[in-house]
Amino acid sequence: MKEINNRKYYILLILIAVSTLLFSLLGCYWNLQYYHDNSLYSISTPPLATAMRGIHDKLYMTDFFSLHSDYAVDNLSVISASGQPEQSAGTSFAGILSELSAAEPAADIQAEPEVYDFTTATDDYFADACFIGDSRTVGISQYSGIENATFLCKTSLSIYDYDKPKITYDETKMSIHDILSEKQFAKIYLMVGINECGTGTPESFYERYRDVVMDIRRLQPEALIFIQGNLFVTRQKSEDGDSITNENIAARNDLIATLANQKDIFYIDINESSLCAEGALVSDYTWDQVHVKAQYYPIWKDFLLHHAIYTDKTLTANNSQ
Repeated sequence: MKEINNRKYYILLILIAVSTLLFSLLGCYWNLQYYHDNSLYSISTPPLATAMRGIHDKLYMTDFFSLHSDYAVDNLSVISASGQPEQSAGTSFAGILSELSAAEPAADIQAEPEVYDFTTATDDYFADACFIGDSRTVGISQYSGIENATFLCKTSLSIYDYDKPKITYDETKMSIHDILSEKQFAKIYLMVGINECGTGTPESFYERYRDVVMDIRRLQPEALIFIQGNLFVTRQKSEDGDSITNENIAARNDLIATLANQKDIFYIDINESSLCAEGALVSDYTWDQVHVKAQYYPIWKDFLLHHAIYTDKTLTANNSQ
């Protein structure tokens, strides 16, 4: 009996040792991949502590989605101490586009596209636009007064749903990726992110977001892409929240804003509209501290109309109508 007890004791010790080793390795990986700690055994962030933090942040879900993504690329961008984005090893977003351009025959290479500034448009500006997003975009489709655009939106839609059959289009369940493969638009408005606040880190969210924008750019070569920053929540919601906080939303917005080039990809920050004040959604404008009341969605539409882009192509198209 004593021998059996000793055997169980040694087996338990081995299991504890193996588990500790595995969690330490996982913590080292998450330190480097997501929390950007270049020291494998940092005193401030020991691997076991990082493993526990990563489990709380659901990084295992981020890794799972990355394994099943057709667009995952290991070239994470982070914000340096100077406040400017730094590219880690790998090819940057702009670099990939440059390589694609360089692969074209010399005769097909065009001049560098012009940089455009925002201007004001009228309601018909949205006639050839496509809006992609979650429940807030559903609200735009129902209450803003935009009646002539295409809306590919669904409550709780996330950036990880881009290539999943989540949207009913022409009476068929399709992925946003497949819909954009079939129909061309002149303008693409993208706003997702609040549902992802409890998953991973701002950097892992940005990585997937960037890959989706790259794929949209490939599928819609003539379209202007408008990246919409996620709308803040109320101050009370932010202070009471664990993951859905304005600080968390702002960190994600700051990263996705770096994708804009003012040539064919533009960033629009709805938090600069009158829907927000002092870095938070105005409490009188929301019924649940997250979503805008129906009567205030026209403010959103007007803000977008004051952030329109007209290029030579769009002006030509409008004149020909």
